[in-house]
Order: sequence, then structure tokens, then C-alpha cells
Amino acid sequence: MSHQTEKRVSVFDNPAYPVSEAARILNLPAATVKAWCFGQAYRAASGKTMRFKSVIQPADANARQLSFANLCELHVLSAIRRYHKIPLLKVRDSIGYVQAQLGTDRPLIDRQFRTNGIDLFVEHASHWLNVSKQGQESLRGEFALALARIEWDRKGMPIRLFPFSRSTAPDAEQPKSIVIDPRLSFGRPVLSDVAVPTEIIVGRFRAGDSMADMAKDYGVDEKEIEEALRFEQRRAA
Repeated sequence: MSHQTEKRVSVFDNPAYPVSEAARILNLPAATVKAWCFGQAYRAASGKTMRFKSVIQPADANARQLSFANLCELHVLSAIRRYHKIPLLKVRDSIGYVQAQLGTDRPLIDRQFRTNGIDLFVEHASHWLNVSKQGQESLRGEFALALARIEWDRKGMPIRLFPFSRSTAPDAEQPKSIVIDPRLSFGRPVLSDVAVPTEIIVGRFRAGDSMADMAKDYGVDEKEIEEALRFEQRRAA
């Protein structure tokens, strides 16, 4: 009797997020998510149409679906793209360099990236960016800030992501009130303490429930409810 074994896809790698949803969760333009994950056509100076290769390997390229691991990669990548305005082609080049140096397919969420990987990126980027020592430290700081909002298991794999809930420039003071965990609510945003989906919070608020009432119902501080509403309002915007 023969037995066939199928490769099981980890819940963290399972295709679960369309581009539009990933963009809303991370407060990124959908066009940016598409370019980073699926590539992008562009016109070169010669007038010839070229195609930019993706920076991130999507969970399901055919169905245009992303995984939780992809969300974490996008979260880390956006830390330097959004605030340092580094050209996308240059980002792709530097990520490729780090990928080769670390010998990993997913350098942005590899354990080594948290040690020497960041320095490798900054060192390579400095060759073509006119950045001062202060600028290099800023790059490192943005990476460190983004990585601090990811929770890792003992094997060094990301298992929880605390997305920035406010539209202002991310900083260390932003609370970790909202979490993305593939094991909770199908990987949709929930309150980190009680796993209540943020969509339910905003739904109740629109129906007339007060923040105080919801805080009492769920046994959390009213500030947690306020943060969930802020997160959902930012997503809607």
C-alpha cells in the first residue's frame, strides 16, 4: 500500500491576504504592495518598456495572495522606503545583495537580518546613497523600530506582527494594541490582549456603543478601544 505525502504549508506562509487588504493593514499604497510583491513594468530612458522584478516572493503569485510572512516582509521594507524615499530599484539591488550574503531567500525576516543583515544593507546602500553617518544610523534605526514590532518563535520565525496603528510617523511610542496573528481570527487585526477583531469594535461603535461600554464588556482599558478605532479609521482612509 503506497502513501503519498503532501507538503504542508505553515499557517504563517498560507496565502491569506489580497493586495488591497495587506495594503490597508500596513497603511501602504496598493500599487506599492503590487510592485514589491509582483513586479512592475516601467519605461526606461531609451523608451523601451522594462519590467522591475519583485522584491518579495509572494505566497501565491498566480492568485495574487500574500501570507503573514509576506506582511512581515512588507512591514520591514516599508520602514526605509516610506521615510527615506530610496528608489525602488536601489532597494531591490540592496536586498538582492543581502540575500546573497546571508544565503537566504527571505532576508528581511531572516534571523541573521536582525544581527549583521541590517549592517549589510546599510553598507551596500551607502555606496549609491549620499548619506552621512547620521543618515546611516537613521536607516538602522528604522529597521530596528520595524523589527521590534514583530514577535518571533524559538526558531527565529515571525509569528505575530503589531502593525503601526497611527498614521503619524512610526516611533517607539506607538502602542502595540493591535496584533496580526495567523492563529487568531484568520489572521485579521485583533486587540492584542483579548483577540477581539477590530472590525467588530468599529462596527459596534458605528451602531452606537460607547468606548467605555466596549472597554467594560471586553475587560480592557478604554485606550485599547480607542486605538482599535484609530486603526480602523486609518485603514478606511
